Amino acid sequence: MVDLTALRDALRRIDDASDEAAWPANALRILKEADRFGNVIARAHGGCDTPPLDQLKSYQAIGAGSITVALILTQHDAACELLGGCDNEAMAAEVLAKCATGDALATVGISQLTTSRRHAGIALRATPDGDGFLLDGVMPWVTSAGKADYIVTGAVLDDGRQVLGCVSTRAEGLAPGEPMELMALRASWTSEVRCNGVRLSTHELMRGPTEKVLALRAPVKPLKVSSVGFGLATAMLDDVRKLSTNLDGAGALLSETIEPQYESVRDRIHGAADRLNDPTAEIPSGEIRADVNALLVRLATTLMTLSKGTGYLSNHPAQRLAREAMFFLVWSAPDPVRLGSLARIWH
Repeated sequence: MVDLTALRDALRRIDDASDEAAWPANALRILKEADRFGNVIARAHGGCDTPPLDQLKSYQAIGAGSITVALILTQHDAACELLGGCDNEAMAAEVLAKCATGDALATVGISQLTTSRRHAGIALRATPDGDGFLLDGVMPWVTSAGKADYIVTGAVLDDGRQVLGCVSTRAEGLAPGEPMELMALRASWTSEVRCNGVRLSTHELMRGPTEKVLALRAPVKPLKVSSVGFGLATAMLDDVRKLSTNLDGAGALLSETIEPQYESVRDRIHGAADRLNDPTAEIPSGEIRADVNALLVRLATTLMTLSKGTGYLSNHPAQRLAREAMFFLVWSAPDPVRLGSLARIWH
């Protein structure tokens, strides 16, 4: 059994000492040694087939250690979940066997299918080419783009149907851009990926052409981001506890208000996770996500306040954690989550 506390602490030590823009190779090595790359992969493909609640606890621990590493892992896992449920069993087995051990890193480039582009047209176009397709256009947001081995991506045909495929990052015509200058998490190497006639063969085709290729998603997906965010809240609360002794009255605020709110959010996440295997249960994932976002904003403000002037220095942990907290306001946040977050922040 993996010691999640030891994993969290090891990742936190590396994260605190790392260059914010450097690819976290050492942290990912620790993740590999802890056998975390096979969490969502079936045992038949070399994975751990970890139960949903344990998956979420793992994301929480990793998020408390390093949000950058947690982001990389969630995108790897998202790709593996899609592969595990795809129609091309032979290709999926081949790729998942490598991903389960951490010998290959996967990621997703599907935001062009999940985010409304209104009148912007098709971002990534699929054109029939013999028994396969040619991909042209852009994947706007791909974490690990310049470091991953595989990208699970989706494209749209002129008739509106979609295809889902797994392409090698070494494919001819595939070009990851430079890592984006993000407010935080630059070490995740998130960038735009351009495709210029990238061939998607039948061997790489996962599903389609069909109307909606992303219809099948993993049961823990609605709570995954919340669990990672709660991990960050845990790390921030640890620092708040250390600094609360420096301000008269902060200890009472901590015990009477901050910690009870933190515990309430934790209980909601774990309670929802316990019901994931019940097909009749209603999981208020959007409300939980808004609760997590509001908690993060409050903790970021609290941590900066307790850190005083030194917390505003660019190399101070409080400033970095505060910037990372802001990421959750925009990460996979549909309109109801964003509105719910604002309502809770201003309550």
